[in-house]
Amino acid sequence: MNLKKLSALLLCSLMLLSSALAEGLTPLPMDDLSYGPVPKDECYLSDNEYVDESISVKIYEGRYADTDYVYAHVKISHPSQLRTIPAGVYKGVKNGSVQRNKNYNFKNSSTTRGRFVASAANAVIAINGDYFTKTECKVVLRMGTQYRNTADGLRDLLIIDKNGDLSYLNAPTKADYAAYYEANKDSMYQVFCFGPVLVENGVSVLPMDYENGYIGAQKAAQRTAFCQLGPLEYMLVTSYGNQTKGNKGMTIPEFAKVCELAGKELNPESGCRLAFNLDGGNSTTMNFKRLDTESRKLKYVKVNCPEIERFLSDIIYFATLVK
Repeated sequence: MNLKKLSALLLCSLMLLSSALAEGLTPLPMDDLSYGPVPKDECYLSDNEYVDESISVKIYEGRYADTDYVYAHVKISHPSQLRTIPAGVYKGVKNGSVQRNKNYNFKNSSTTRGRFVASAANAVIAINGDYFTKTECKVVLRMGTQYRNTADGLRDLLIIDKNGDLSYLNAPTKADYAAYYEANKDSMYQVFCFGPVLVENGVSVLPMDYENGYIGAQKAAQRTAFCQLGPLEYMLVTSYGNQTKGNKGMTIPEFAKVCELAGKELNPESGCRLAFNLDGGNSTTMNFKRLDTESRKLKYVKVNCPEIERFLSDIIYFATLVK
């Protein structure tokens, strides 16, 4: 590594995130599907860490219930850095550059690999969303715009407000959700459908015999969770499944325990404020840039179960504010 590169890495590693937005950084729009600046290569400190003035990400690995899992600790400076985007943004690659479609939204049914969507969104890190194109996904609200409400009282909803804070609705009916939306629409930023809530106030809320046929709670499978540790501080968790050698896969209660334990590792005082289960199985995806050994360039990769890569309809991602 040359001296210039080393100096840049050391500089990035010394940058501190503060509760106030750093001078010269502008929040991203919170009412459209635009994307953030390109993450700077020199701020990738390793295959598992990124740090700049506006965001820090560090990825860890663990094992529980005979199954590997990967979890990421994310801190941001402004809630606009927590974003979502549909797969329709990705058009392809031309002359080495990512091409984006001009018209994309949460009404179309396009799907593609998560790492391609992450590249089009300039994500620092991304996970799969709730596969909004499936009929099981009853409520879709993204970047402040509501696209669907067919809530049927069978699945929990994750609510993310414009402060970046997480809350939830327990299996609301269409009328329940409509009433909540009417009372809170000005503060609502994102809504994701699936569930259940895994952890609340630092402790798993699910007994080991928890049953829910709509999400295959007792099936040993890959799992994805979106979690909040504190103000503008999050944890992303993905587990392996039984398709990968040496892994049993996790039931929902086992995965809830993983989120509880990982939350306490990253935030010993209080653990996870809230951990919410998202679409799992082969949709389970965490994307991050890592150094490609052949090209010696940073490329988006699927960190968990890289040999299994389902096409996705959407991602949840974190963006930098540094241009």
